[in-house]
Amino acid sequence: MKKFHPMALLLKFEGYPPAVIASVAMHACLFLFILGKSVDSSDYVTVEDPVIITASAIDVNPQRLRRLERLEQERVADLQRRQQAQREERARQERERAETAARAEREARQERERLQALEQEQRQQRERDEARRQEEVARQRAAEEDARRREQERLAQQQAEREAATRAAQEAQANQIASENLIVAEYAGIIKRIISQNWQIPPSARNGMMTEVRLQLVPTGEVVAVNIIQSSGNDVFDRSVLQAVERADRFIELQDLDNTVFERNFRTFTLVFRPEDLLR
Repeated sequence: MKKFHPMALLLKFEGYPPAVIASVAMHACLFLFILGKSVDSSDYVTVEDPVIITASAIDVNPQRLRRLERLEQERVADLQRRQQAQREERARQERERAETAARAEREARQERERLQALEQEQRQQRERDEARRQEEVARQRAAEEDARRREQERLAQQQAEREAATRAAQEAQANQIASENLIVAEYAGIIKRIISQNWQIPPSARNGMMTEVRLQLVPTGEVVAVNIIQSSGNDVFDRSVLQAVERADRFIELQDLDNTVFERNFRTFTLVFRPEDLLR
């Protein structure tokens, strides 16, 4: 076991002398005494300002100087640490602000790019829609033009068909008329020949005389009536014409005629008699 030494206690209290300790103890006792005693106002004394005496012995204490130096070093180190921490905090805040600004700028750039892409897509969509609309308009115009062309072709074809039908009808009619005229001419010639064979021209007949008669026939060829519609002025000549028709009496060849042809040409038949010739 170590032997206790009074200097150990002094060193423990960082070199304070026993006088200081005794002074502190005395003041403590005096303070307790004053608190425990009642004080009258007559006991008050005037206290002058104390004279401050610098304890040079304490200031030059090597252990205290080392401690103060160590404390100063710790204070400086702590100040440096705090300053370093502040610098680091400011740097961190700067980095955060820079990162925040960069992130905001990046997000803003991304948003601008997104809006630009969206605008471009919308513009392209509008262009595609416009192109489709133009194509649809072109298709509609082409369809309308094709419909108009087909309608014009159809109308032209109908017109051509009508014209062809008209021409065909006209040709057919012309052919029919020509054929009918041939038939009429043929049967009229038969009638003229038969009447001519039965006509006895009177001696008083002269060139230039003319008698026109109208015959009414029936499909069997019989003459049902005969009338003079223009006289020659010579009764003998006119009577000889009527007698020639009456002698013929019937033209059986007319029975072979188509009824329409007969009705149109021979129901009423006109003949012109001249002494020089028998003409229709």
